[in-house]
Amino acid sequence: MFVRLLVAVGALSLPVMAQAHTRWFSDSSIMPYITTEPTSLYLTIWAIIAAVVVAVAVYFERHRVLALDFLEPPGSHAFERAASTFTMVTGAFFVIAGTHEYLFSPNLTTDAGIPMIFVFAQIFIGLAFLVGLYPRIAAVGLATLWGATFLYTDVVSLLENVWVLSTAVFVFVAGNDYFSFMAIKSFDKWAKQFRCYGLSILRWGTGGTLLVLGFSEKILHPELGVHFLSLHPWNFMQLVGLPYSDYLFTLSAGSVEALFGLIFILGVATRLNALVLALFFTTPLFILGPIELAGHLPHFAAVVLLLLFGSGGYFKIAHPVSAHRRR
Repeated sequence: MFVRLLVAVGALSLPVMAQAHTRWFSDSSIMPYITTEPTSLYLTIWAIIAAVVVAVAVYFERHRVLALDFLEPPGSHAFERAASTFTMVTGAFFVIAGTHEYLFSPNLTTDAGIPMIFVFAQIFIGLAFLVGLYPRIAAVGLATLWGATFLYTDVVSLLENVWVLSTAVFVFVAGNDYFSFMAIKSFDKWAKQFRCYGLSILRWGTGGTLLVLGFSEKILHPELGVHFLSLHPWNFMQLVGLPYSDYLFTLSAGSVEALFGLIFILGVATRLNALVLALFFTTPLFILGPIELAGHLPHFAAVVLLLLFGSGGYFKIAHPVSAHRRR
């Protein structure tokens, strides 16, 4: 029973594994997938599951069920330390991405039309985040870089990396104050007045990326997942004896990933959602090795922040019955 449960967890973690390696490791274009399987039935079932999960999450939020408030670190400077750590970890990712000659995600390379100057700019922004060198100015640069990428890619690719924009906003309002090397005091004081919105915006960006990737890489383009699974026996559902085709598995992976994102966007049961997602982020490390962690650094760091400090209190569809906004 335990083995089957572990395999099932592995199955649900596949969308997270696929996210780190954009386009399912595919290096070339793949023909659209044509199937006789009941796609509408599959998606209807997943839509019903999503509606039930959202309804339960709203109930949990309103009645403080499994709120996991005990996870919030004590201490008056806990959030500042965590925000600074997030900024540094994200900075390390941008440096790693830049030195591997891609922008934000592995599909945005110079071969795909991204100017090398953008990759260099990403490295400098990452270093500024990492050492605390005018991090809020660097955050403005990051938001500008994300917007300018639209000139060289499509809207979908931009939305797949909307986490970059939310990261820029979060760093702008939260900064790297605890470990900052150099900063403009007057500018930082002005930006801090918006800090209460930072965590909620980071939650939106994280959820938005998951939601878009669930559709763009899996539900709308299942050929990518089907092709990948034809080369790698990672359809875990078949191992537990279920009649799960690779096509259904791909749609299920996209539905689960999109559902994670939707829950974050709605701002309900945030800590519980982050906890489950954190477990799924950890699972690929045992399959693909430590190198897998590098591609997940900013996403994992954002999930940990949401796990520790919750939804942020803003831009939510439901609040506890006796709600009061703390941050």
